[in-house]
Amino acid sequence: MPRDPADGTGSFSVASYNVLATAYVHPARYPRTSSLVLNPAWRIPALVGHVANLGDDIICLQEVEIEIFSSLRIRLGSLGYGSQYARRQGGKPDGCATFYRRDAFELVDANIISYADGHGATSDSGNIALIAVLSGGGNDIGIINTHLTWDPPNAPLNAQLGHRQMSQLIRAISEIERKVQGVVIAGDFNVTPDSATIALVGSAGFSFSHSSLPGVYTCNANARGRMIDYLCYSSALQAEALPVPVIDDRTILPSAEQPSDHVPVRAKFRWKD
Repeated sequence: MPRDPADGTGSFSVASYNVLATAYVHPARYPRTSSLVLNPAWRIPALVGHVANLGDDIICLQEVEIEIFSSLRIRLGSLGYGSQYARRQGGKPDGCATFYRRDAFELVDANIISYADGHGATSDSGNIALIAVLSGGGNDIGIINTHLTWDPPNAPLNAQLGHRQMSQLIRAISEIERKVQGVVIAGDFNVTPDSATIALVGSAGFSFSHSSLPGVYTCNANARGRMIDYLCYSSALQAEALPVPVIDDRTILPSAEQPSDHVPVRAKFRWKD
């Protein structure tokens, strides 16, 4: 049987982090970043070390290629983590990976949701949600790890793939919630907190961990800082937001200190009485 997570009080920590797939690293997109930092020979070991140093009980990663997953599985496996991985469909090079401390959680079930988001007009995007049901401290929790599609800011709501994907995910979560005591949705949602997608998550009864901290950014792409990475949690849980590295429009990402163009978003969760 797994021990009570984290500090023995029933709390556990979760991180979500888009690690930036090597396939998407093009120097023209990151003109302020040195070529050394973008070189996979430097960046991948730095990234593996960065993830290992997070130390959270559950770590949800996006844009993970199989080569990076293999390195992470070896490193984090040596630290006592189990893992699940699913690659995006449609020939995409990357996917989602979820790591969990084996002495805190036991894997009960795992499956994948493939978003049916083409609506017959176009091919489906290939994006997925990786679902792990973990048991620890007397409770079962559903951990949903996903990466939603980015939509142009002026796209009408009925044409937004990311919103379609979240709508499908919320419907699936309603089934998962019958089998678990709580749910955490982690991932890169590619939208800001004022979006219709985050409103949809809220209407389904979920809060996000850093909602009370305005000005927190998790990504800097094209010299524009934004919060687009989230940890959303159901009403059975309460969250304590953990500090996010301070970034703004001027922050250079990736960098020697941060090997992705995102930074991790982390929180500690506790079951309500």
